[in-house]
Amino acid sequence: MSSNTPNLNLLKKNPATDGNDLFDVNTMLNDNWDKIDASYQGLDAGLDNIGFDVSAIKDRLNTAAATSITLKAGLQTITSDRDKPFNLDSIKGRMLLNLLGRAGTFDSRIGWASTGMTTDFNMANTLYGTYCLQITLTGTSARISRTVATTVGKTYFIGVDTRMGTATNARVDVTGISNGNTVTSVSGYQLTYMAFTATATSHNVGVTVTGANGQTAYIDGYRVYEINSTDFGNVSSLTVASASSYYPYTEGLAGVKNPYAIRWSDTARTRAVSVLAFDTELLANPVADSDTDRDILSVGPDGQYIKKSIWNKLALDGTIPWMLQTSSTGYKAAAWLDIPSAVSNTGFVTKYDKTPLSRWLTGNSATSADSHVLDGSTNDLWITISVADSGWGDNYSPSTDEIKAYFYGYKMYDSGTLTAAQAQAATTATYSGSGTKQWANLIGSPVGSSLPTNPASGYTPYEIMYRRSITANVPVPSEGSMSMVQGDNIIEVGTGLIIREFTKPLLYPTTLDRYMINYISGGGNTNPLTYNPSGVLQVYENGRPTTINKGTTTDKGTWKNGVYVDQIDGYNPDKVYSVSYFQADRFPVASITGNTSDNERAILNDLLHDVDYLTRRVAATELRKVDQGALSWTSPTTLNGWAANLGFGYRIEGNRVYLRGILSNGATAAQTLLFTIPARARTNRSFTASFGTYTAAQGQSVAIDFFADGRVQLVTTSSLAQISFEGFSYPID
Repeated sequence: MSSNTPNLNLLKKNPATDGNDLFDVNTMLNDNWDKIDASYQGLDAGLDNIGFDVSAIKDRLNTAAATSITLKAGLQTITSDRDKPFNLDSIKGRMLLNLLGRAGTFDSRIGWASTGMTTDFNMANTLYGTYCLQITLTGTSARISRTVATTVGKTYFIGVDTRMGTATNARVDVTGISNGNTVTSVSGYQLTYMAFTATATSHNVGVTVTGANGQTAYIDGYRVYEINSTDFGNVSSLTVASASSYYPYTEGLAGVKNPYAIRWSDTARTRAVSVLAFDTELLANPVADSDTDRDILSVGPDGQYIKKSIWNKLALDGTIPWMLQTSSTGYKAAAWLDIPSAVSNTGFVTKYDKTPLSRWLTGNSATSADSHVLDGSTNDLWITISVADSGWGDNYSPSTDEIKAYFYGYKMYDSGTLTAAQAQAATTATYSGSGTKQWANLIGSPVGSSLPTNPASGYTPYEIMYRRSITANVPVPSEGSMSMVQGDNIIEVGTGLIIREFTKPLLYPTTLDRYMINYISGGGNTNPLTYNPSGVLQVYENGRPTTINKGTTTDKGTWKNGVYVDQIDGYNPDKVYSVSYFQADRFPVASITGNTSDNERAILNDLLHDVDYLTRRVAATELRKVDQGALSWTSPTTLNGWAANLGFGYRIEGNRVYLRGILSNGATAAQTLLFTIPARARTNRSFTASFGTYTAAQGQSVAIDFFADGRVQLVTTSSLAQISFEGFSYPID
């Protein structure tokens, strides 16, 4: 009998059984041809699909595809359709200049006026500085405020972190303008904020608290920033969380310092899975509304991260050869006559209390204290200093060394008629040309001293930021890379990550074979981190992550700012340790723009680019090692009894100075000079660093000042026998 084919169902006659059947053209031929023809039509469509698929594959292999992505300030979740790398395009500089200086920490109530309340300093709930301000209502409503100078037509942001104790709510406000969002939180601080356009040359800004008699609230971190018109327009669309991230509390000239992006394992920030971080500060005009007014970090043609540096930022301390220029009633002008590479009238200057100085333009004269002028044509910077700050009478002409003492943080006075405390508090002249010269520290508990040549304890110097006359392209050290995984990615963008600071772990005081970092309670046997930390990211042993126990505590007397590392597994004293940690000081955060590679060609391009870059880096390292074999170490002359051991000396490599070796058995009094670095190897900015030291019994650490004039000296008295400089380096520019 007949049958059919399995695929096209064509009729097949069986000659043995169907041989006598009448031949039917339709069933035996035409129907079969129709089925074959129909199947060809499907085959053609299938071939077309195959061609389409092949073309798509060719496109993926031949043409790179990428998706632009912006990582915004703060914590965010980004969903990715696959695992892929993130490539940085740029990070742009920002500057937040708090018009209140340090007054917003409420460590002092000077300048603040209050009604309907009593106020107390509170340490338990502090966010910034030493204290927050505790407000206790004496009625149903209270307000604390101060007046801030403004420019008519300019736009401003104000905000303060607020937490309810038992009061009902609180909010910021500007007299005669408006008020911000209401905060009711009792479980933690929240930001109350607003933006406004100035209608006068000054405005009264404050915080209003409501509740009942005896109820409490806490405030800390009041900030007032002048902002550009674009940011002003965006304030109304911000959430409280995004406003807090974009407008953190800052002090002084705060740029985008040490920006980072971290992909965390979860929203609780348990483990850093991927880290991209930079050791730099990106500056900008505080009201910049254009990229021409910002430093910009990007990837150079050779794969190295580069900062296009438009702005320069310098400390203005006592190492500068200041000269008296003019004397006026109530103030004097001191000048630095060799400020490098400056554009006239572009300076932003802050005092030791971080309040900004006003600017007068070249060709004009000063009219008040606390002002400055920058003349790039003559490389001159003039600063006016009030009699209340300096102590100098109108008819007295201070010497260069006496002006330098002021910029080290001291006020001149006649010790025959005044005590140090009286001099510190005085707002009129404390030295007019006769009597016994003494100097009182400007901040902290007043102590009299002879002509100082070092910074006062706790003093932070004036600073200036100005536009460079020639833009500089500066290589930027970096750490790690960023990648996305398929699914949700928890990514944090922030600032203030200190990368791999060298440290010398100390033996735990009560436990054998247990070592710690950031300990400050040992009576000299301490190893605090250089900057005030808010948390530790990772500790490294010979450059590789090691297992640690870390955390935070309220015990700030034992651990610097309450941050601790109290266990390092497998500690080995012969290995080198470093730590990456978050700085407690706050800085503005900028978005990180980049792209993700979305197909095989883009990923291959990334791979080839990275291999090429790494090959050149390795080759450069090998050449540098060859060069290092020919370079000699220079040993500076040691002073005050300190002896050089283990090849003590320094060497310049590129824009960094590297130190090695040990100094032994010298004088250990505070401010003892150890050695002087020659001009070609000096830092442009003074700094303090912590070094491992050794007594006869055990290791400890000591803080050492490196000054821009080349002096290297002990900060405080310390019982020690040896100081190790092994592995330490610093930038020249």
